[in-house]
Amino acid sequence: MHSRCLLLATSITIAVASSAHAKSKKAEAPLPTTMAAVTDTAVDINEKDASRKTAEEYLNALSGQGSDQGRDHLLGGATMTARIFTLENWKVVGREKHRREVGELSDINALVDGLDREGRTALAKMMGGGPGSDDMSTHEFSAEEAKKILEPTKQKAALFNKTHPVFAYVARVDKEVYWHPKNPFRELLQQAGANGKYTMDFDLFWIETDEGLGESKTARKWPLRVVRFVTDKMDTGFKILPASDWNAE
Repeated sequence: MHSRCLLLATSITIAVASSAHAKSKKAEAPLPTTMAAVTDTAVDINEKDASRKTAEEYLNALSGQGSDQGRDHLLGGATMTARIFTLENWKVVGREKHRREVGELSDINALVDGLDREGRTALAKMMGGGPGSDDMSTHEFSAEEAKKILEPTKQKAALFNKTHPVFAYVARVDKEVYWHPKNPFRELLQQAGANGKYTMDFDLFWIETDEGLGESKTARKWPLRVVRFVTDKMDTGFKILPASDWNAE
């Protein structure tokens, strides 16, 4: 438990270090009491819509069957790792229901601010000081103490998942990688602004690849996520949600 606490503290540090001063003087916005409108629509696995086209162009780029520009479909841009990643083969073997969420940007921003605020508070406690403390030493905690420190952060993430499930999923609010500065949802919110409505479209495709050589060749099934974020100020178009292990590029 001690090592996990340090890992979470490190994850939080990465994301909040650049914004802690800016947000420390900002009054906390009230958390939303209404839920975003979410609709689920069944889509045939062979449907050649814009989301499927984006997925195929990206997969073709990875497998050398199409233009390498397909890598640019990655939300937030392709990292160095994404530029060199390749696949030998692929096929679409499944597709989940299309999900669309319509909500208020002010609600999303309030939820993000609340979650980040709790993260900074947890970090301060883990590092041995209170808000604004310069004490960066680490301290060991029992499992019960660690659970108590992290509980407010988990509660904020749970509220996010309950009221805005599609955006929360894309932002990975219940994962440690939520705090990573390369998480593209943070840039999306900066571009979108503080007010107005947003629409988040989400599709999950199941991809199967044959990996290995000869008799050792095995099939691996994995998810490929396609998203589109639209507001009055922006439209990302359909993009591939990158894997959670962004590198520092």
